Amino acid sequence: MDEDQINKIKDAIKEIYERLMLIEKEQRLIKEDILSGSPKERMQKRLLQNPKDRIYNKKEKIGDEIKIEI
Repeated sequence: MDEDQINKIKDAIKEIYERLMLIEKEQRLIKEDILSGSPKERMQKRLLQNPKDRIYNKKEKIGDEIKIEI
């Protein structure tokens, strides 16, 4: 294995780790919402706190990264 391949693997692992941390954070927030007794209102409030363009950018990034092959 050459150094270029090793760097690509390191970058992929770093990206996966960052995404995992974001997923775990979102899971904690969802648990808090559910345990609060008013999950729907809290989730809506959190969604409204994120600017629309930021949400759209996240959707686009995820869409670009996920490739479904049949």
